[in-house]
Amino acid sequence: MATTDPATGLPPPEPLVTSAAHEPVPGALERMGLTALGYPAFATFFTANLTANASWFIFGAALNTYILAVTGSAQTVGIASFLYSLPFALFMLHAGLLADRFGSKLLVVVSLVGAGSAIVATGLLGLAGWPLPVLIALGCVMSTFQTLGAPAFISIVNDLVPPRAISSGVALTFLGFNVGRIIGGIIGGVLLAVLATDIVTAAALTIIVAGVMQAVPSLPIMRLRVHESTARTTDHSMMRPLIEAASYARRFPTLGLIILVAVAPGAVGLSYTFLLPVVIRDLGANPGAIGLLYVGGGIGGLFAGLAAEPLMRRVGHGRTIFVGMGLIGVGLIGVGLSGALALAAIGIGVAQGGFAIYGSSSLSLVQSLSPARLRGRVTSLFTLLYWGLMPFGALAGGLIAERSSALVAVLLAGSVVIACGTLLFLVRPQIATLRIDRAAGTVSGRLEGSGYPRPTEV
Repeated sequence: MATTDPATGLPPPEPLVTSAAHEPVPGALERMGLTALGYPAFATFFTANLTANASWFIFGAALNTYILAVTGSAQTVGIASFLYSLPFALFMLHAGLLADRFGSKLLVVVSLVGAGSAIVATGLLGLAGWPLPVLIALGCVMSTFQTLGAPAFISIVNDLVPPRAISSGVALTFLGFNVGRIIGGIIGGVLLAVLATDIVTAAALTIIVAGVMQAVPSLPIMRLRVHESTARTTDHSMMRPLIEAASYARRFPTLGLIILVAVAPGAVGLSYTFLLPVVIRDLGANPGAIGLLYVGGGIGGLFAGLAAEPLMRRVGHGRTIFVGMGLIGVGLIGVGLSGALALAAIGIGVAQGGFAIYGSSSLSLVQSLSPARLRGRVTSLFTLLYWGLMPFGALAGGLIAERSSALVAVLLAGSVVIACGTLLFLVRPQIATLRIDRAAGTVSGRLEGSGYPRPTEV
């Protein structure tokens, strides 16, 4: 017999997935650095986000393969990537403001539904042979929705786990990004190879599959009941709150430089992903082999994602930033010097391991050093430089690839990342001393210029 509520006589409502109000019992997850998975709400988010991440890599591989097949030009691939990714640069800061204003969960859901719908429409129009500028315009719509959710995908971690598990949650978010790369690489490569004998048709159908996979994860995330760590901002200005966040980062140079240096691994380093179809061509491989490069990168990111939290505990979050940047640079330079598909896949694996380690450590510190009321906006400053400026890196990479080769463009990107990491250490060595306490979630080390500790949290 079903139980009833004594007060109403009605059956109790179906429970929603909620963030845990109590600490899970320490065990295997704690020892492995996977603490955040002990919280059911985060585990649900992690699984849904994994599917969405896979769809992004399927879409990126399929659309750029479509453009290269239609135009035959590496420069066009770079220009198109610049155009359809431009909303990341234009709207990233306001996305952080909207996350602070409306809550991270809502922004994540809107992002997934809107981006998924735009991706499906892109595939359908590509299948019908619509002009390339129309498809690129739809790509802009897609990336606008993705931009709306970008800061929220990070800041929602604070709403799903307590402070002691934030580093684990951020590391797992990047782990999901790289596992998604493996899954997306395998699925994308298979779909491009088997959906049709004509590569243009196969690419358009693959884009449609990616759109469905992007939208579906919104359903479990809608059901999450999150605990927001601070009241939402009620300021309706679109500029003043952004200026406040930028001024805060500028006032504290340790935090500010952690944010600023993200332009090197992000805008410069990550832009290599737009060039992978051209890398495949320059290596003389079949277009369907692009999945092998994604899988290679995903495997490297997977191992690094699992190791990120234990590494941060052992050597400190600040030092881990420099470890990550070093791996990114070495991996990309290795790709540029590879000359063979297998060696390129290994180089991308090393680089993606570096991206996972760098992103986990730097964003953990940005989250911990930022006041709760500014967290979404300060995170958006980081994501603007890390992801938002990628269109400019894609444009530069495409131009270099057209005049030399994609391998040269990737090699130069790796050299820039290493140079910027070296400069950061020379200018602000105290960043290497920063560490987030495993139990209390507090930051220690040489804290001058970090804005931490804060006397009050408003």
